[in-house]
This record gives sequence, structure tokens and C-alpha cells, in this order.
Amino acid sequence: MIDINAIMIVLLSVTIICLLFIMYVMYVRIQQLLTEVASLTGRMELTGTELEQLTRNVEEFKRTRG
Repeated sequence: MIDINAIMIVLLSVTIICLLFIMYVMYVRIQQLLTEVASLTGRMELTGTELEQLTRNVEEFKRTRG
């Protein structure tokens, strides 16, 4: 007969391997998201001159509307 301890060891080993695979997939996805955040941060940063130009454009738009 098969020993219950042997079955438990195999079952727990398979569970650990599955969990390690899930952790690896999550690690890869986190790295992809960090790369994407880094590229978006570069696009979102406004320089002082861009902010001033945006403010001028908004004020000009307000004057023409009102």
C-alpha cells in the first residue's frame, strides 16, 4: 500500500512548485509594469516653461470666451 506520508509529500511538493511558478509570473508582470510606469513618468513631467505656456493659453481662452 501507498503510505499517506508519501502522498502528502508529493501533494505539498506539487503545491510548492505551482506557487513558485505563480510568483515568477507575478515578478515578470511587476517588472513590465515598472518599465511602463517609468516611461509614463517621463511623458508626464512638465517643465516650468511648458507650465507657463499652459497657463497663458488658459488665460487667453478665458478672455476670448468671456
